[in-house]
Amino acid sequence: MKTPRRIVVGVDGSEDSGRALDWAVTLMEDRGMEAPGGEIIAVHVLGLLTHLGGTTVVPSTGHRSEVTALLEREWCRALVHTRVAHRALVVDGEPVHALMRAASERMADLIVVGRRGAGGAPGLVIGSTSQQLVHQAVCPVVVVPPESPLR
Repeated sequence: MKTPRRIVVGVDGSEDSGRALDWAVTLMEDRGMEAPGGEIIAVHVLGLLTHLGGTTVVPSTGHRSEVTALLEREWCRALVHTRVAHRALVVDGEPVHALMRAASERMADLIVVGRRGAGGAPGLVIGSTSQQLVHQAVCPVVVVPPESPLR
């Protein structure tokens, strides 16, 4: 596989997603920070809330602004002092499909996620986001384990 130029990283504020972002930054730095077209796209998926009766509620603008600020200032801290081109996005939807859509729309070569995210227990019942991405994504997926060395 050629070295990826554009990487989508799932970021949710968890320690594992932080390690995934660190891993992606290290990969990009190791391949040459000034490489044209190289970019890390940190994506946080704002889940749609479904209530009984099937009504879907989109999170309020205020909530979206708060999450966007957290994403840019806290969760993407690893990107601040790097020369790797990067951006942070907040998207709506179910995490697996939203990450795959973000990767497709931005022509990503790779999706990077941590083994466990902030979601916790639901993954035990229906399969974690990382497991589902490995089975469904059309581009390569890297799942960074909790104690993975960065170099």
